This record gives sequence, C-alpha cells and structure tokens, in this order.
Amino acid sequence: MLSVAVPRSGRGWVLEERDKPTPGFHDVLVRVLASGVCAMDVRQARGEMGYPGLVPGHEFVGEVVSVGPGVSGPVPGDRVGATWHQRWCRVCEHCVRGRLELCRKADETGIHIDGGHAEYALVDASSAVPIPESLSAETAAALLCSGYAAYSSLKDVAAGPGSSVAVIGIGGIGHLAVQYARAMGAGRIVAVTESAHKVQLAKELGADEAVVSEGGSFSLPFAVDAVVLTSEAEGALAAAVEALAPYGRLSVLPATVAPVPLALQRLLHFKLTIRGSSQGPRHRLTEMLDLHRRHGVKALVESCPLDQAADALERVTRREAHLRTVLVP
Repeated sequence: MLSVAVPRSGRGWVLEERDKPTPGFHDVLVRVLASGVCAMDVRQARGEMGYPGLVPGHEFVGEVVSVGPGVSGPVPGDRVGATWHQRWCRVCEHCVRGRLELCRKADETGIHIDGGHAEYALVDASSAVPIPESLSAETAAALLCSGYAAYSSLKDVAAGPGSSVAVIGIGGIGHLAVQYARAMGAGRIVAVTESAHKVQLAKELGADEAVVSEGGSFSLPFAVDAVVLTSEAEGALAAAVEALAPYGRLSVLPATVAPVPLALQRLLHFKLTIRGSSQGPRHRLTEMLDLHRRHGVKALVESCPLDQAADALERVTRREAHLRTVLVP
C-alpha cells in the first residue's frame, strides 16, 4: 500500500510502499477514505514531536474491511473515524472520571502508532468513532481534530444561549468555532482575523461583527463573556484578555512552547478565567458531529491526492490552504 512516512531524519515526509497492516486482537483494519492534515502534522514534520518511521495522520475516516478476533463491532462495511488518542488504559484516575484524553498510557495516533496518511490503517475497535451518513468522509476527517477541539473549547468557556463570544483566528478551528457558537445559541459573536479577505467569510459563517487585527493586536467594539483563542500571533493573548467582560472566560488552543507575557492585574480585578483547551471529554465528539447534522454546519475543506502529500503539507505550513486540508488515497 502507498503511505506517507516520517523519514529517519525525523523531518519532512516521504512516500513509501508498505505491507497492508494486519489487525490485532482488538483492532479493525480500514480502507482510508480521507485523512486530515493540520498544524500538528507541521510540528511533526519539523521534528518537534513523534518518531521517525511512523505513518503520520491523527484524524482520519475509513471503511472497515476486516476485524481482529476479539472485535464484535464495528463490522466490515462500517464507516469509522480515528482521533488523536486511542487505546486508553480505562483504569487510571483520568479514565475513571471520563477524561480519556488525559490518560498517560493512551496511544497518540500518528505520533506513537501509525496514523491515517496511507491507503489502509489500523484503529482500536473501542476507540473507533461511528461516522454519520450525513457527513462525507472528507468533511468528517477534518472534524475529528479541529471540530472536536473547537467545540470543546466553546464548552470549556460555557458559550451558550445569550452569551457573547469572540473567536480569534478564522482558520481551520476558528471557522468552525464561529458556526458552533451560533448553533449553541450565542447571542452575539465577533470574529477576529489577520486577513481582511476573511471578514466577509466570517459574517457568512455566523459572526455578527468581524475585526481585522494588526500583528495580533486588536480591540473589540464590546466586551465579551467568552473568548476562543486559536491564533498564535504575538499579542493575541494579551488582546484576548483585554476583550473579556468581568467574570469572562478565555479558552486557549495554540500549542506554542515559547513564553508569553501576561499582566495579571486585569485577571485579578475582573475575576477572569483562562484555561487551556484541546479535545474532550469524549461525549463532546458525538455532540459536535450532531451539530453538523442538526444545524448544517459546514467544514471548508480542500482535498489533495495522497501521492501529493508533500505538496499538501507545504501548503498547510505556508498557511496557503483553504482552512482545512485532507488527503484522499
């Protein structure tokens, strides 16, 4: 089978022919239909995470073609997805509390084990995500990381009926967060983007207002109850804090490692809450997929053939991709 691999240097991607994997006792083998490419792939290609020799790809959708002897479901013919985490221990304090994403023994798809940038891939049966028939494989693959994270971040800051929400950064995550906020009943939504050409797009997606930032800095026309920060731009975090109303809540998604300066006085006086967000708990994944069915939320996705994976990675790295990119074998 054709697959993408991380070379021995740990940097970049190469195409390889590999044997089709054989499912283990609790595995299902899927024929990959679409596999999402995002910022985590870029970090892995730079050698910042993962291991050489692995197949990358941590959000993918496929059709089950065979199952291991210990699997009673899913069954051949089912469409399932895989997310960043698989094979949780189920017994640690995090798993027992339902926070599977925090399990330290879990496998990270495409990081610790082979992922979905290939014609075939293995998925732990108990970790497989049923994909609604209403969603195309390309759309679903783009949601299993970005959509999951966008929805989780909004839930983390209690975005909901009547609340005012700002989404900072209208990219792969942000364009979904605007739509989810609207579907969740937010009263007023403002989008912040570095790109003037995305102002109209943000309004079409559901934002009441859109603001263009300069070097990450911006000011909003009104203070908001909740902010979802997806932008890594310098100054964006400080501006996000300034945008919050008293008792406001900020959800931070960028996985940068550089220190970020932050004055604490405003947090103290206005009783603000800042929290990191990613994916989880697991029930939010099903809720997010259901939003697409019930509210017609659209993921803006461009597809690229698997044999052009290196070109797709370059487009994502340069931020030239149209919001979300998926590889199609």
